[in-house]
Amino acid sequence: MASILRIANLCKTYNITEVIKEDVLKGVNLELNEGEMVAIRGESGCGKSTLLNILGGLDLDYTGSVIIKGNFIRDFSEDELDDYRKKRIGMIFQSYNLLSHMTIKENVMLAMQMSDCSKDIQEKRACDLLTLVGLYEYRDKYPNTLSGGQCQRVSIARALANNPSIILADEPTGALDKESTLEVIDILKKITEMGKLVIVVTHSSIVSDYASRIVTLDDGVIKEDKLICPPKKNKFEKYKEIKPKSIGLKSLFKMALNNILSNKFRNFLTSIGISIGIMSLIIILALSSGITSYVNKYFSQDETNEILTITTDSNISYSTIKEISNIDGVTNVLSSYRLNSVKYTNSKIEDTYTINYTYSTDTKNQPDVLYGNMPTNLGEVAIDIDIAESIYTDTSIIAAINDTIDLTYNNLTYTFKIVGIYDDGLDIKSSYISEDSLYVFNNLYQTSYDAISGYYYNICYVKVKNITYLNSVSNSIRGISSSLAITSTNQESETILDYIDLATKVLTVLSLLSLSVAAIMIIIVQYVSIVERTKEIGILRSIGGRRKDILYLFLFESLILGSLGGMLAVSVSYLLAGITNIICYISTKCIFISFNPIWYLIGFMVSVLVYILAGITPARKASSLDPITCLRSE
Repeated sequence: MASILRIANLCKTYNITEVIKEDVLKGVNLELNEGEMVAIRGESGCGKSTLLNILGGLDLDYTGSVIIKGNFIRDFSEDELDDYRKKRIGMIFQSYNLLSHMTIKENVMLAMQMSDCSKDIQEKRACDLLTLVGLYEYRDKYPNTLSGGQCQRVSIARALANNPSIILADEPTGALDKESTLEVIDILKKITEMGKLVIVVTHSSIVSDYASRIVTLDDGVIKEDKLICPPKKNKFEKYKEIKPKSIGLKSLFKMALNNILSNKFRNFLTSIGISIGIMSLIIILALSSGITSYVNKYFSQDETNEILTITTDSNISYSTIKEISNIDGVTNVLSSYRLNSVKYTNSKIEDTYTINYTYSTDTKNQPDVLYGNMPTNLGEVAIDIDIAESIYTDTSIIAAINDTIDLTYNNLTYTFKIVGIYDDGLDIKSSYISEDSLYVFNNLYQTSYDAISGYYYNICYVKVKNITYLNSVSNSIRGISSSLAITSTNQESETILDYIDLATKVLTVLSLLSLSVAAIMIIIVQYVSIVERTKEIGILRSIGGRRKDILYLFLFESLILGSLGGMLAVSVSYLLAGITNIICYISTKCIFISFNPIWYLIGFMVSVLVYILAGITPARKASSLDPITCLRSE
């Protein structure tokens, strides 16, 4: 029979302290073959389990060589070592080490989820193996409903799942009665007859009696290597050799969900903790947005509330006007040169007003013409509709077209032909602007008044999209020139918005603090979960689970719990917002909490993000645990 496993001069030393060391294995040499059932016997502490851990690729801290089909195990990379455990090794434990939150069939399929086997093949293979060990009818039951002997048979079925060439059994009958022991031995014999190498660490003389070879360890060395009978190999069906891989995302998700459901109450409380902070954040942002929208709508009923007046002691250049026009939130800029005590006269009226002589080479900022045209020649003027309405009170204002108007300034009078009537977009009948305006041709402005030279202005009116832009636009204008004076008729709305903004920031900080507390709670719960599931981590590693599989498993749990917390927060906050808005609408006919989906989406994403960030460190800790230490935990 061909040799499958060779052990050469194997030595293992445990460091008890920095000074004290204990030699457990002291130069073990063995050559093991396919179709053998090898019983390793010896007193407690002689190194039997240590030898099994080394052969299983769980312990690499040794000297000497372990060679599997010509390959040195110590030369394997970490991924290759994981694949070795998945593909070549099947582990059977004294305490069964079944996952309690999985059914019997799912426990058997667990190792196959780390292979290229399809779901159908996994199902069939698991059912075949449960039939082999006589437990097919128990396939949908959970481990806690089975006897010890039945659990051990499930453990054997799981060890065979990926059709490994070597089965390692550590005291597989140590916790069983005689009848169950014989059942397990019978199955192990059948496995041997399949051509596999079965290595059993045991104190049981019954197990030794059925072995084809007995190796006795004493004080770390082989005292006796006794061949009882040569290995036999019957022809049994051989399954296709699996190709190892990481646990699939779907399987990880299902495992994570099962783990969560196994501690429903604790995980539900954790989700509530995070959802309270998320609800606070959503309500604060939605309330701030809703009240801001209400204030904006209320004050925007008067268009002058959305206008900033820009003045200066010198001049405002055309290039500055262009810069102001390009500020985000600015919809229009009306620029002019203020001339005080200008007297305008025509056949209808004579009065003295402050007139804005407006001129601009930027047609984008010209007012909308209601009748006629804007002036394009010397001696032409367009007047604001408010001037037209004040002059032509007894006739239609359209009568102003082609009429004349005399303007007197600095004791000089000029006659202009009215060619158009426009609306500057500013309600001058409000308290915002107390003067009328008119629009003359640029060069005429220079020709008419020697006091003015070049394309300069000394006042402009900046229209913003809504009042929420007042502060940002004001700050941008100050950034352009510190000499510009900015005033707004809507100081009340600005003050209200400032208070809303301040309150939003304070409450947001408080909600973030509550999220920080929730994150700390999540970290603590995750570490508690690691302690509780240490053996599960060891089981997964022993059957070939990679470090990243453990990492992803815990991160998936964080993802699921974060999603549950986020959905709970979104649902409750949406319900509270709806109830609050109904009450507010009934009492004030107003809605104060925004239903903008963006706030609820942000809340959900923050919940997931907090959970995942809080779970990263515990997940990394879980993935770094030593599998042997994990398997020894209770």
